[in-house]
Amino acid sequence: MGFEAAAVLAAFAVAAAACAVASAQGKLGRLVVTGVVPCNTGSLIDVATSPAFPDAKVELRCGGGVVAGATTSQNGSFAMEADVTSAVAVLVGACELVVDTPLAKCDARLPASGKLVSYVQQGSLARLLDGALRLAPAGFSFRMA
Repeated sequence: MGFEAAAVLAAFAVAAAACAVASAQGKLGRLVVTGVVPCNTGSLIDVATSPAFPDAKVELRCGGGVVAGATTSQNGSFAMEADVTSAVAVLVGACELVVDTPLAKCDARLPASGKLVSYVQQGSLARLLDGALRLAPAGFSFRMA
């Protein structure tokens, strides 16, 4: 079995486990994404050394469609939820976090066009116990529009 086939099989197993846990609890499982958006350019921007990006619109896009969204707080943090049906797309790498809000909004010296984009890091099976698959940004990078 090739690596890609094994990854897809693992993704389905994790999604099935999430559904089973959620079903046992009598509610639909959910996907929870939390993180901090940096106000900076570059690749894999370090949020620990970058200023925060307050009031930025963050979207979880899977297969080109928006499945969840949030606005960052004053400290640049965000939290969003989607139903567990989005988990399979996340686990096979078909989803990304996108911040279309121009960086010039948080720092006038930064570009007025372009966007911040990050893939999401997968949570562990242990995190499914509350019926939620918890994810976080893998690292935001700046992309010109």
